[in-house]
Amino acid sequence: MEGIMRFIEYGTIKKKAINRFALVYPDVYRAGNSNLGLHYVYNIVNEHQDFSIERFFLDFERSIETQDMMKNFDSILFSLNYEYGIINLLKILKKNNIPLLRENRKEKLIITGGPLNVNPFTLRDVYDIAFIGDAEGSLVEFLDIYSGLDDPKKQIEEFGKIKGLYIPEIHNENKIKRRTENLDYHPLYEPIQWGDFEESFNKTFLLEVSRGCRSRCSFCLTGNALGPYRERKKDELVQIIKEGQKRTKFEKIALIGSDMPSSLDEIIKNLSELGFQIALPSLKLRDISSSTIPLLGQETITLAPESSESLRFQIGKCFKDEEYFEKINLIKKYSKSVKLYFIFGLPGEEQKDLDQIINFIKESKKLIRTKSSFNPFVPKPHTPFEDHIFDFSELKEKVKYINSNIKDARIEDLKSAFVQYAISLGGRDIGKFIIDAVENNRNITYSSFTKAIEKGEIEIPSNKKEWKRIEV
Repeated sequence: MEGIMRFIEYGTIKKKAINRFALVYPDVYRAGNSNLGLHYVYNIVNEHQDFSIERFFLDFERSIETQDMMKNFDSILFSLNYEYGIINLLKILKKNNIPLLRENRKEKLIITGGPLNVNPFTLRDVYDIAFIGDAEGSLVEFLDIYSGLDDPKKQIEEFGKIKGLYIPEIHNENKIKRRTENLDYHPLYEPIQWGDFEESFNKTFLLEVSRGCRSRCSFCLTGNALGPYRERKKDELVQIIKEGQKRTKFEKIALIGSDMPSSLDEIIKNLSELGFQIALPSLKLRDISSSTIPLLGQETITLAPESSESLRFQIGKCFKDEEYFEKINLIKKYSKSVKLYFIFGLPGEEQKDLDQIINFIKESKKLIRTKSSFNPFVPKPHTPFEDHIFDFSELKEKVKYINSNIKDARIEDLKSAFVQYAISLGGRDIGKFIIDAVENNRNITYSSFTKAIEKGEIEIPSNKKEWKRIEV
């Protein structure tokens, strides 16, 4: 039944405090509990003596900690990591009888954070405050100010002095600087699931080793808007692990980061010597070596060639096909399979690029068991490709061609990708469209978006490009 705990957590914090916050991950528990950003917020808020925070997910309508209802909390924090999270946020508010529009809420603060806030303007009529960029420092400052206010909703201008916050009521046309922090904080008490709840991060300590990315691939949000690249030193990582080991239980360590540190080999060796299993959810080609792969013990290794060799170089991912096959030959000595990720529909893509991708997959299958995954290109704000148009008809033809040549390819649904595109590059008009649909219980689909475009109700992408106000 929805909302019933089917597993055991350890590291969960239950406390009484003057101010009670709800922390909402607008997706299922499996996705949310493996998000390290959620753990950061959970621990930072709970570390403040005047605050407690409890978690909610799509499949847990009542809080994990006390089973209380969302409407009973003073403020509600949403972690926005994917475009569909915006739709889910609105649905969650409506389900809990909380007014969607800021102007209709007299008490509660609605607060958003996460990478999706590089374009916070879609929902500017909904939330009271948006955290822009890294939130560790700004959240501490926010809590200190909040605890000294009689009515934070009416005294919202007090938060305007904090860098990295966008407050629609007071920041009219201002530029908002994205906040970045040094990696000098890491939670040591993590709510980690175990028991009969099967999950890839089960009994796993999530260890952030880096933030940002050294690459600036033209299609990617991380390298262009979520930087600069920062990495933790090896000695610091080992110290976090030793402290974490004293305070909680874990069997495996997942190294979290879009780009692994230059000392990865040494880090893996040190952690292995301490007796831990190691998981690397994200691996770049340069991270794969004869010293790392044997220690991982992963049955499947994921690689992301993205496109054909020639187009790969054009978008900033400068690896030759032969370099990938060298690594695949190494992987097959220690693992059973590879998973290959590709993007189709990139600017400049031609038929020959698709043919080269298909040939790449066939050659890989000769060497090792291979699964391939294809995602249509969804342009992101703040990237060199933000003006690229999502051509549904053209992409549909490419899907047919891929399916006719690679029978077992997994291809992301185009209609779903179009919705992501609309939200990613949308403005306030997209927000109003989604709000109205949720308020009136209408489905938000590809066809509903296209009808609204035809009527001139919305424009995709937004010509105003409000996201340019965010300085990245």
